[in-house]
Order: sequence, then structure tokens, then C-alpha cells
Amino acid sequence: MIGIIAAMDSEVEAIETLLEHKELKHISGIKMIQGTIKNKRVMVLKSGVGKGNAVMATTILLENFRIEKVINIGTAGGLKKEQSILDAVVSTRVVQHDFDTSPIDGEEGIGLYFDADKELCELCEKTLKEMDVCVHCGLVASGDQFIAGENQLTVLEKRFPDAVCAEMEAGAIAQVCSHYHVPFVVLRSLSDIAHKENSHMDFTTYVKHAANRSAEFCKKFIEQL
Repeated sequence: MIGIIAAMDSEVEAIETLLEHKELKHISGIKMIQGTIKNKRVMVLKSGVGKGNAVMATTILLENFRIEKVINIGTAGGLKKEQSILDAVVSTRVVQHDFDTSPIDGEEGIGLYFDADKELCELCEKTLKEMDVCVHCGLVASGDQFIAGENQLTVLEKRFPDAVCAEMEAGAIAQVCSHYHVPFVVLRSLSDIAHKENSHMDFTTYVKHAANRSAEFCKKFIEQL
């Protein structure tokens, strides 16, 4: 079974419309929708925002179902000037940028890293390019912070210059998947770009477009697995 984890209702609802043989489940307060896409079994769930919610939802998923792969979809802020709104980011690695034990461990205590599955990343990139979506592959910076202030951004970019986007759930999902030895990939749609003027879109418009495109991606991606 393939697990699809999203942070927002709109993303889950868009994927739910594609499911056949749907069955609603509630486990430990987490709503999950089981179904099939092209005869492949999937489980879709909303994690909620932030690492705590994401850890809880992912652990409940993996403890209760035989999940072979995890796809985490959602939104992020872009960190590179060559990016544009609605571009996609595919994780090669994920780092919890707010993990910091440097007072004890020095520089090695900054950031907690997890590697995404190489084959899933390559298939993800291929699928997005076939959809004519501009794709950026690289390090996803994840933490319990909405990066909005200039000081936050400066610290993040100094510590993790290779990061291509910042978001709030992927680091936790990556950690749980790594613990359970479940291959994962993270896909993020960019809602805004740091250091770039006029890089914001009306969020209601953005969410609808991004959710529908993520659902389309999941369908095409799963067909090729």
C-alpha cells in the first residue's frame, strides 16, 4: 500500500476525488481514506501543520498498515531566485533545520538529515516534467517555524545554503519513515519565493491550483510505480 500524506484538507480532498473503492477509517483521532488508484492500494491522510502533528500521523499510519512507500505532498517557500510560484521541489534530502545541539556537539549538532529514496525522486522528477512543471531537486529545509522574517531567512540560508525550499512537516515524516525503513519522497509546490519581488499569489487561488495539480501528479506517479 502507498501512503500519501498532506498537511491541508484541500490537498486530501483533491486526491480523494480520484480514489475508487473508498473506505473511511479513523484511528487514534486521525482520519484516513483507503482506496485504489489504477488498481493500486493507497491510504490518504491529513497530517496537520508542523512536525509534531506530522510525526503523530505518520507513526499511526505506519504502525497500523503495511505501507511500502510514502509520498508527502504540500506547500513550501522557495529559497532560490531562479524559482517561480507553482514550481515544484523534489527532495533529494530533508533536514530538520531547527534541530540544534551545537552547544554540546559543535557544528555537527546543527541539522538532522534524512535521505529520500533515489528511485522515487527520479520517478517524481520524471512525472512532473511530463506534466510540464518546472522542477527543482535538492535539500528541503523543515522546521516548526514559518520563515517570514529577514533574520530567520538569513540564519537559514547561512546554515543550509543548499536548501531549495522551507516548510514545516517533511523533516518529521522523513524521520519516521527512516526509522521504519519505508522509502519516501517529498514533493512541494512553491507558494512564494524569498528575496524576489512580486512573488506572492492570492492564497485561495494558489491552494486550489496547487491541490488539483498535486492530485494529478499523484495519479500519474502511482500509475508508474
